[in-house]
Amino acid sequence: MQSHLEEQFHAAMLGIHEQAARLKPPYRATRFRQLVLSSGGKAAADQLLVPGNPSDGFTELFLRGPENLKLSVEYLVLQESWRPLFSDDQLAVARRRLHDMGVELPEGAA
Repeated sequence: MQSHLEEQFHAAMLGIHEQAARLKPPYRATRFRQLVLSSGGKAAADQLLVPGNPSDGFTELFLRGPENLKLSVEYLVLQESWRPLFSDDQLAVARRRLHDMGVELPEGAA
């Protein structure tokens, strides 16, 4: 059974997808949306936060301007309300990817 926090996180994952679609130029991350809808937001984030290269979506957001990485899964999971859902290792992966791109981390995530 999904916790209330996981349900809220699922909605937040769909929210960053919608925000990315409003960028100029728009980024329509259809594979990301399908993954979230089929697996759930938490499971989708778990898949995207494995060590190694970031997802294509992370790269696409960066190419539209580094500030757009604030719409990435990596940035989302580092926000205080979602951190309890993720392991220290997952949070470290997210922190490192954003740091490597010069993105300021969410408050308290450093």
